[in-house]
Amino acid sequence: MAASAKAKDTSAQPLTDKQLRFRKLLTQGAREGAVIALIALAIYLCMALFSFHANDPGWASVGHDAQVLNYAGRSGAWLTSLLRNFFGYVAWLFPAMVAGYALLLIRLRNRSQDLHWPLLMVRFGGFVLILLSATSLLSLYSLFGLGESSGGVMGVAVADAMVRFFNLPATTLVLIAIFLFALTVTTGLSWFWLMDQLGGMALTVGTRIQDGLRGSRSAKNYAEKAAEETAENYQPPLLNHRVEGKASDQFDNEVRAAKAVERVRWWQRIPGFGRRGQSKTEYSDDSGDYFDLSANSDDEPARIESFSAHDESARSDYSDSKSSRPTPASRRSARKATPLSASADIAAKGNSQDTGRSFKIAPFKKDDQGKPGASNGAGKQSSLLEDIESPIPPITLLDPPEEQQEKGYTEESLQHMSRLLEEKLADFGVTVEVVEVNPGPVITRFEIKPAAGVKVSKISNLAKDLARSLAVLSVRVVEVIPGKSVVGIEIPNEYRQMVRLSEVLSSRVFSESTSALTMALGNDIGGNPIVANLAKMPHLLVAGTTGSGKSVGVNAMLLSMLLKAGPEEVRFIMVDPKMLELSIYDGIPHLLAPVVTDMKEAANALRWCVAEMERRYRLLATLGVRNLAGYNRKVKEAAEAGEPLRDPFWKPDDYLDNDEQQRPELEPLPSIVVVIDEFADMIMIVGKKVEELIARIAQKARAAGIHLILATQRPSVDVITGLIKANIPTRISFQVSSKIDSRTVLDQGGAEQLLGHGDMLYLPPGSGLPVRVHGAFVDDDEVHRVVSAWKARGVPVYIDDVLNGAEGENLPGVPSLNDDDSEMDTLFDEAVAFVTEGRRVSISSVQRKLKIGYNRAANLVEAMEASGVVSSAGHNGAREVLAPPPPRN
Repeated sequence: MAASAKAKDTSAQPLTDKQLRFRKLLTQGAREGAVIALIALAIYLCMALFSFHANDPGWASVGHDAQVLNYAGRSGAWLTSLLRNFFGYVAWLFPAMVAGYALLLIRLRNRSQDLHWPLLMVRFGGFVLILLSATSLLSLYSLFGLGESSGGVMGVAVADAMVRFFNLPATTLVLIAIFLFALTVTTGLSWFWLMDQLGGMALTVGTRIQDGLRGSRSAKNYAEKAAEETAENYQPPLLNHRVEGKASDQFDNEVRAAKAVERVRWWQRIPGFGRRGQSKTEYSDDSGDYFDLSANSDDEPARIESFSAHDESARSDYSDSKSSRPTPASRRSARKATPLSASADIAAKGNSQDTGRSFKIAPFKKDDQGKPGASNGAGKQSSLLEDIESPIPPITLLDPPEEQQEKGYTEESLQHMSRLLEEKLADFGVTVEVVEVNPGPVITRFEIKPAAGVKVSKISNLAKDLARSLAVLSVRVVEVIPGKSVVGIEIPNEYRQMVRLSEVLSSRVFSESTSALTMALGNDIGGNPIVANLAKMPHLLVAGTTGSGKSVGVNAMLLSMLLKAGPEEVRFIMVDPKMLELSIYDGIPHLLAPVVTDMKEAANALRWCVAEMERRYRLLATLGVRNLAGYNRKVKEAAEAGEPLRDPFWKPDDYLDNDEQQRPELEPLPSIVVVIDEFADMIMIVGKKVEELIARIAQKARAAGIHLILATQRPSVDVITGLIKANIPTRISFQVSSKIDSRTVLDQGGAEQLLGHGDMLYLPPGSGLPVRVHGAFVDDDEVHRVVSAWKARGVPVYIDDVLNGAEGENLPGVPSLNDDDSEMDTLFDEAVAFVTEGRRVSISSVQRKLKIGYNRAANLVEAMEASGVVSSAGHNGAREVLAPPPPRN
């Protein structure tokens, strides 16, 4: 322990002068010896590489023992062969590296530096990268004189591996980048410094040539003269006298100006690339500020700014800066205004680039203007009393439309979204051009023109990808726009405008419609009202998921007809399986029967409609008219002429005298609208027989004035069957969950991309292109007010036969809904006798015995089961005969 402590004490003692001189002598001798050795090695390698001969014995070959041609002898020939075979012409880097380190030691001969191993390893790694990249480049682009490759074995191996991974251009680019980076790491060469030097040299040469041609060297001569005159009396100001000594500040600036001309960087002398990016005139204006003693006010500290950011104009402007010097206030205001003007110019250039595009922004035209004051909500409460005697409730019962504020996209946003839309489609390989933008109240439509050879289906398949890229809820692709050879891209607005029912009902297109079955649907994408005539449809199919606005749309249709026509023009049969949506209308005088909630009664109502349709057809045929409108017109004309028409199908009562009975007069018949809110439940409960009734009404009831409005929230093929779709071409689809459901309703996609909350696709009659409509909103309070107004005007007159199904029992082609239909079959007794005698029962045996169809045989077997003749089918389908056999005579 004592020895170690003593050793520490001796090591910690400072070195004596002799020891320091001895260490310095050793260090200097070692450094000079290393320099001599490195220079000798570099010369030796150069001699060996320069005198390389292929016949000499080397690493890859063995020569004869006669004479070695290499100047470095046998060892030099062997070393040169090794370097040339491995590295090719890059072997010359080894003597260059050795000589470079020798020069580095000579340059640092007066510095006492220890060896920095991390830096040495980094530089060695850079040298290895130089070897690999240089040999690979030479092997790719071989030079003459070295056989197959000028990059050696290493270059061939690295180049082949990289070409297999990349290709030739990419490999070349990567190798050049590695070479430049490795050169910087190894030598410390700065490429930016090199650019500055080359640029400065080029600019200096150009400037001197220009000055020699023009003979303009006055600024430099003046600067040199001013420096010589003032250098004798120059005393640098003290640091604490910078503010007070303004004269010394002025002289300091003058000297800086004289010297800055020579040391300014080349790129800073290019106009617009100075420290502040100012122009020549701005430099010359500001130059006076640096030499003016009054440039700074008393309450401002003195400011000294460098001239390194100024161009050559400072040299010529200095001489006459005193004569043409602006005021300090004007200079300060000019400097403050310069950045704003520059930014304004940049903004103007950017806007000019955007607005110079070929597309235009064209808002949708408002084709319809509402009647002035028609939807004014003032006096709403008084109208309930004043208009009680009017035949139809006023529109003022509805809530007035809200004042809509334009909250759509700005013009700059539309331009940005147009460019973004083109870029995103280009990312997916679709080249398009936006030719027009149509902003609307709810959505904005971009009309794009695809490039030649681009299919529209490819754009349609990218709807979800576009919605994700544009960060919107959904994007709908309109494949065909009538009258235009473009494709529409509909993007929702950030703020949607609400469409009130009163806004649509107060429009001119609704008020000028003379049909009692006019329905207000909403506004199109341009804000124009969309009104449909149910008499021309003549039936309507409505589908949409829960919460998409389907029930609100049906309520808007019903209120439109209730505020357009009285009970003498239109009557309703409403079926509400959910007992919530349509029960609010119970008690209005338009109803033919109470709101139906029992599905058996609903089926009877449909059977009554079929019977009424047949009766009306007989009346039309008797009077020789083609539709209900012609029938009503002829009856009214006869009544006005004093010769009313009589019922041709009236039968007198057998229990009354003929003198007391008189054939009744024919009266105008109202249109009948059957509204089924959820007919999927009715089909599930009642069965396929309801589908046959609906199909028969849809096929023939148009001329008879009977119309269907079928609504469902389950648009599947087992509900909306092909038989129903074939007879109801007019359809409305709200938002659905999938493209399959959209195709089920509209025979095309698009409804799955709607926004919900009343956004719908309306397929007009006779058109295969759906129209996008934003449905009119109506709340429960408005419905209650209209229903209360109609209840105050009259009571309903119900027809009992509508629900009991008395009519239509014996009509041909009308399916019966009774359970004992099979027992009424004429072959029922014969089938029972056959089964009880043979004590065996099966549908096929009954079918063969009675020579009937399978369905009729199955109905007979089921009827026998219901009557207790046979048992129900077991697990294997076998039945047991329960009734005793018939007695034998």
